Amino acid sequence: MQKTFLTSLLLIAFNFIVLGQEVKTIMTIESIVKKKEDSNKNIKPNNDARIIWADNYKNKQSDIAFVYLHGFGASGREGEPILSMLSKKYNANVYVSRLKEHGIQRDDSFSKLTPENYIETAKEALSIGKIIGKKVILVSTSTGGTLSLKLASEDTSILGLVMYSPFIGLKNPAFAAITTPEGKAGFIKMNGSEITKQKRPEEEAKYWSTTYHVNGYEALIKMLLDNMKPVTFAKVKVPVFVGYYYKSEEEQDQVVSVAAILKMYDGLGTPADKKTKVAFLEAGNHVIACDLRSNDWQGVYNETVTFIDEVILGKEQKFEFDLQGHRGARGLSPENTIQAFEKALELGVNTLELDVVISKDHKVVVSHEPWLNENVTLDAKGNRITKEEASAFNMYKNKYKKIKSYDVGSIGNPKFLEQKKEKAHKPLLSEVIAFSEAENEEIRYNIEIKSNPNDEKNGFQPAVAEFSDLVINQLKKAKLPINRITVQSFDPRVLEYIHKKYPTFTLAFLTYQNDFETNMKMLSFVPKIYSPYFVLLNKDEVKTIHNNKMKVIPWTVNKKEDMVNLLKMSVDGIITDYPNIAIPLRK
Repeated sequence: MQKTFLTSLLLIAFNFIVLGQEVKTIMTIESIVKKKEDSNKNIKPNNDARIIWADNYKNKQSDIAFVYLHGFGASGREGEPILSMLSKKYNANVYVSRLKEHGIQRDDSFSKLTPENYIETAKEALSIGKIIGKKVILVSTSTGGTLSLKLASEDTSILGLVMYSPFIGLKNPAFAAITTPEGKAGFIKMNGSEITKQKRPEEEAKYWSTTYHVNGYEALIKMLLDNMKPVTFAKVKVPVFVGYYYKSEEEQDQVVSVAAILKMYDGLGTPADKKTKVAFLEAGNHVIACDLRSNDWQGVYNETVTFIDEVILGKEQKFEFDLQGHRGARGLSPENTIQAFEKALELGVNTLELDVVISKDHKVVVSHEPWLNENVTLDAKGNRITKEEASAFNMYKNKYKKIKSYDVGSIGNPKFLEQKKEKAHKPLLSEVIAFSEAENEEIRYNIEIKSNPNDEKNGFQPAVAEFSDLVINQLKKAKLPINRITVQSFDPRVLEYIHKKYPTFTLAFLTYQNDFETNMKMLSFVPKIYSPYFVLLNKDEVKTIHNNKMKVIPWTVNKKEDMVNLLKMSVDGIITDYPNIAIPLRK
């Protein structure tokens, strides 16, 4: 029966490739699979092999197909809901296999399993995958990973492997003795029978075996020892994703050897940039991709999709995030000028990030410093100013009319070679808002109050209360919806004052040093947003911030690689001088 079934599959695949009889062959393969499954009266409900047809691909070959190879004693339910989600996301057909002797209810379950027929049914599954999809990605758990590596070492047409907790080595090496007559006899004697009974929770028992014949264990271990060798791993050249449960030496996979998984990973013939390994700290179970057993199957799905998109399919991953143009778009236009905000709006940012200081006549001026920058500034006559003149110019001691007379764009900024050189002045906050609202009525504003105790002490700014009141009153005068405004500052005094006097405003805590827990001790309340210098972040830090019900929006991120790394950490936004680099990453 076994050879006849595989022969039928090969003939169908041949006809499909050579004759192009698409509908006929796919309809035939589904009926053949069903007929074979129906012939076995011992299959438990919902444990049979099946095809998940993607939308609009019923009886049609999808561009890619997923083939699921389950673990020892398991069924296709072990891969859900991830398999169904993959089918939907990629509009891909899926073949959910039922490997030899699995998913059945019989007193001597697994008694007929051999290494040969185990591997043979995996090859059958791959053949079906090639009929329902133009390219095949093998997805597997545990022993399914053993079989996947075996198949990929022999078949270079496989598009990629996604392996969850692959069975590469024994957790207890002594169990290998079962492959010898003496060891097998000793196992039966110790067990008191050729049959092992395993108690499982009611829902799990529907999809995992509870009865195992010793022959099944013997076949499993023989297949493992014969095939999971360095020579096999070296022959695997396709992209490979490996996910496994490991939190600590005490909290890790207790079914398979994590050390063996990592050694296999290092020995793969797959190029380094085409393989990924991920330890899922919170999975809590050997079966990491099933909602019945894993505490982090959603995380497993997300990492799987990232790998398929970026490595197997070569797609650039897209993210949902708040794109903020730093000082408008400083890398492309003179910072904090109408031209910079115009450029940012043209590119399509979500939020304009800008800085404000106060003039002598109590105007709210858009500027990063309360003095001038000699590297970018010309005076009213078009002459460059000296460093001494720049640092001595105190905006809080000068009226806005004089501040506006300086040209801060014609020279260009030597730190930003792509920045356009054009005449520009420091605008008022009211001017920026009026211009931006005319361009985009949904644009958001992230306004930094440039305050610190030293500037206040040295007379470069008003006191915190006066400074904050001037800014808030200007925002109220502009009649902007409050949900489109964020006020940020490095100065905890500013945040404390606004939080108490204007509690409806969204606040962001800017920081450039220390970790989250250390910095938060500076505040008596929890603001909605935490904005650190991006190099301070890692995945655990982002998770800690999110656990405190805060959004994470780092600054100033100018390289694509850094943007992608941060977005993979699940930050909520990016503040950048180059919105043009970030735009393609946004959904």
